[in-house]
Amino acid sequence: MLNLYKKIINKICSVFEYMAVFCIAAMLVVVMIQVVGRYFFQNTPGWSEEMARQFMILFSFIGIAIGVRDKIHISLSVIVDNMGRSPRLIIETAGKVLVLVLGIMMSMNMGPYFTKLKYNRLPGTGMPVGWIYAFPTAVGILIALIAFYQIYDHFKYGTDDEQKQRGKDTKQEAAK
Repeated sequence: MLNLYKKIINKICSVFEYMAVFCIAAMLVVVMIQVVGRYFFQNTPGWSEEMARQFMILFSFIGIAIGVRDKIHISLSVIVDNMGRSPRLIIETAGKVLVLVLGIMMSMNMGPYFTKLKYNRLPGTGMPVGWIYAFPTAVGILIALIAFYQIYDHFKYGTDDEQKQRGKDTKQEAAK
């Protein structure tokens, strides 16, 4: 059952990765339009800076979720790396619990802005301001879902290093 849960979360993350590629490409195009308009036509579209900023914000939030999934976020491991297995497992699990709480708090605190600001509009695009808060709410939920299965993995498979070693061993056995 949990394997299906992980597969679904990973599929959602892969959709988010494609969205990240789209956001970077779209931001590049919008900034190029803005630069060309400024230097060649002495006129920039009013929506260009606003759209580039929105694409950058979306890309950043997607990066947060993918960083949590791949365990590439910032962590202080100098002291933890020199500890034994039990304290290390406790600290890593506590860190994942904090990430879970972060995801829940992010979605709970961003969500209300979606409804409160739905009638306000951005000046350049006319886009409702509330939509800016819908995506971080969804990313917060995704972060919480990812952290949930990572906590489970800590109880079942041990520390992050033990999980990496187990993954390498499984790949080597499959290659034989």
